[in-house]
Amino acid sequence: MTALEFATGKLNLYDLEYAQAYTGGMPKETLEYVSWTYYGERTVSYSRLYEARGADAPCDKVVRIPADVAAAVGQYVILEDGEQYRIDAVSTIIVASNVRAKELTLARLEDRYDVSTGQTV
Repeated sequence: MTALEFATGKLNLYDLEYAQAYTGGMPKETLEYVSWTYYGERTVSYSRLYEARGADAPCDKVVRIPADVAAAVGQYVILEDGEQYRIDAVSTIIVASNVRAKELTLARLEDRYDVSTGQTV
């Protein structure tokens, strides 16, 4: 696998946490930093796009990351442009020379979460 596979930029992975609210208040949902990695943006195929629409699940972006990165469905991603996405699918694939990578199917969030202190892109 070449460095070009992940040449698009850096992404940050987050978990959704419920921050402690003031006494008697509702807990606040925030994104808690987990880790970062480099990624490569992929083209969303027509078949993937139509499958997602048929299942009423948006497919806004597909990115490829190294296989050793612990990314899971339900985590959140913030790209360098500041857009927030939910990970809807994780697929382990084999690319050139029998090297593994992961492809993440991302759905753009309409309502943005607050980000806790920690690293950001």
